[in-house]
Amino acid sequence: MRILITGASGFIGRALSAYAVRQGHEVVGTYLNNGELSARDLPRTGVRWERLDMQDLPRIGELLEKVRPDAVFHLAAQAYAKKAWADPDDTFRTNVLGTIALYEALKRRPPPEGTLLAASGAAYGAPVKLPIAEDTPLNPTNPYGVSKACQDMLSFQYSLNFGLRILRARLFGTTGPGKTGDAMNDFAQQVAIRERSGQTGELKVGNLDTLRDVSDIRDVVRAMWLVFEKGDPKEPVNVGAGRSYSIRWIADQLVQLSRVPLKITTNPALLRPTDEPDNRADVSRLNGLGFEATYPLERTIADALEFWRHSE
Repeated sequence: MRILITGASGFIGRALSAYAVRQGHEVVGTYLNNGELSARDLPRTGVRWERLDMQDLPRIGELLEKVRPDAVFHLAAQAYAKKAWADPDDTFRTNVLGTIALYEALKRRPPPEGTLLAASGAAYGAPVKLPIAEDTPLNPTNPYGVSKACQDMLSFQYSLNFGLRILRARLFGTTGPGKTGDAMNDFAQQVAIRERSGQTGELKVGNLDTLRDVSDIRDVVRAMWLVFEKGDPKEPVNVGAGRSYSIRWIADQLVQLSRVPLKITTNPALLRPTDEPDNRADVSRLNGLGFEATYPLERTIADALEFWRHSE
């Protein structure tokens, strides 16, 4: 089938595009800036690339008419909490208004196989009960989480009122080799830089006391595909590990793997205004669809460090 993946040039989008190509599908992927097409792990064959800014609302409808996809995976978003704090208006124009424009276009030409939204566990905010099940009220604590909660509710509303098949995969922490902007890869990059210098030094970190539900991207794309194939639009599905890891433990793992001695030090600039203490997901609904993770986080950490060791 022909699949349109918005945000295909992003970290999750690149992995999902490659996965879809391996499954024999025709993929049309969108990107925002030309620089995104130089990513080392970008699929070089099997994907037709189209530029799309989710704030260019007319262009969204034009692209749907041009591609006429059998299925849509909606990943395009402003995905950084720090940037959302600095410019919430930009985040909402991309994540919320862009999603409305996409769904309005889908009303005019519904993809026969349906649509999957890459929703987010950030929409839950700081829950009072762990693990976080899908019926937990959405109570986001930062502008990014609010924008993802809006996307999530819009998806349900358009599915309920207009008969669109829109699945919601609520992604918790997703990491892996080559990601930028997350703690694990930030730490791994620092280690690789120190190793190249051959000198001892500091591993600069933010809040190490938080616990995060983190999964390997290679497991996450399989889970997303399973939700798309077997999910019910009425029931969002958490995509996570079902356990949480200390950020301190992740930092310690990388210090142990480092080829030069490193000292962990806190950088106040890396601290957020609010930080949920734990976000462990209840993944029983995902497991009920037949999913089983295959990549332990220890391997993900080691693979990420190897990726940055071979990057300039």
